[in-house]
Amino acid sequence: MDFSEGSSGAAAYNEKSELKTYMAFSIEMAKSKSKLHGFNNYSAPQLTREEKKENGLKAKSPAISLMGSDLEKMKEAQAWIQRILTPQDHHIIENNHILYLGRKEHDILTQFQNTLGVSISEIITPEKATLEIKGAQAGVIEVIMNIEHMLCEVQEEMTRKKELVLWSMSGQRTDWQLPNQDEIKRNTFRKCLKLSTGEIQGQKKQLENCGLQVIQVEKIDNAVLMAVFQKKKTMMEGRTHGKPVSHRLYQQIPYQFCEAVCRVGFQRMYSAACDPKYGAGIYFTKNLKNLAYQVKKTSATDELIYVFEAEVLTGSFCQGHPLYIVPPPLNPGDTDRHDSVVDNVSSPETFVIFSNTQAMPQYLWTCTQDHVQPWDCSSESRVLNSQQPKTRFSKGSSV
Repeated sequence: MDFSEGSSGAAAYNEKSELKTYMAFSIEMAKSKSKLHGFNNYSAPQLTREEKKENGLKAKSPAISLMGSDLEKMKEAQAWIQRILTPQDHHIIENNHILYLGRKEHDILTQFQNTLGVSISEIITPEKATLEIKGAQAGVIEVIMNIEHMLCEVQEEMTRKKELVLWSMSGQRTDWQLPNQDEIKRNTFRKCLKLSTGEIQGQKKQLENCGLQVIQVEKIDNAVLMAVFQKKKTMMEGRTHGKPVSHRLYQQIPYQFCEAVCRVGFQRMYSAACDPKYGAGIYFTKNLKNLAYQVKKTSATDELIYVFEAEVLTGSFCQGHPLYIVPPPLNPGDTDRHDSVVDNVSSPETFVIFSNTQAMPQYLWTCTQDHVQPWDCSSESRVLNSQQPKTRFSKGSSV
């Protein structure tokens, strides 16, 4: 977003409008910051006159600076801020957790409409759930930030419930004493690997041959999720008399759900939007070229692409159908069912499962569609090398 000063009447009007938008955004950020405990005395360093000049900013122009050592979070924060500060009279929030908004949340949305002079439309399709906010930009920004906060709380509540179910299913605690929330959240489950690690060279080359430049790869280690998965796998192998029951498959996930996948596994609501033409399940692909093609179609403006590699229990499969909400019976009248459905039985490339316990995330690949320098990370840390300077982005403002 450009906050430069203008000389003409139109430019002056635009500057005043942008300043008003910036102030509305700053007020909302201050409100959010005041809610955080333990950070009340922290303030980000201010840019010097020389630094502003380097970033192409006027001495008195408003600016937002992002400084940190985690490049992944920095880039996602940059993209999010730029989206909501782009001048527009409407904004769309796409998040399947909208489906879990209850009476209380809908009352809050109604209150936003009445007090801030905006309209909020809820749009539900088989592929995705969205909220469309229309109105003056200052009001739209305030509503966006409140709704995003609301959805984060709903997502955390749902993830926590799923974690408790997994702990119960794993049987790892015979006294059923479940861990508290802080204990679970301390487990990040992600270990950053060096890109030269031998075990990932084959997959890395495949991704790059499909036009996705790998800049980081993390190995997923979640003992509870693995215990539940192994129980399912053992049961399935018993039915197939030792025949292979799994495939190595891939799924693209939006950044906001990557951590949740590592905590509770794959869920339909975490997946990137897709046509459920083979059933209302969790979709995976065997063909990375197809995944890369979908990325270019649907995520052309996303700088970073997140792809999970997983072991998926496909077992016995059959042709999928849009009306399936579970796999069909093995034979008409049978109580036993297939384990998954596919796009083509003779040569399947798309697999659909209907239970999250049938897939175990193994690696998270962070990619870009442009050729960039791979990120430097060690096996013990997900942040950039401490010898590197803090990162500052510049695109119109110092974001």
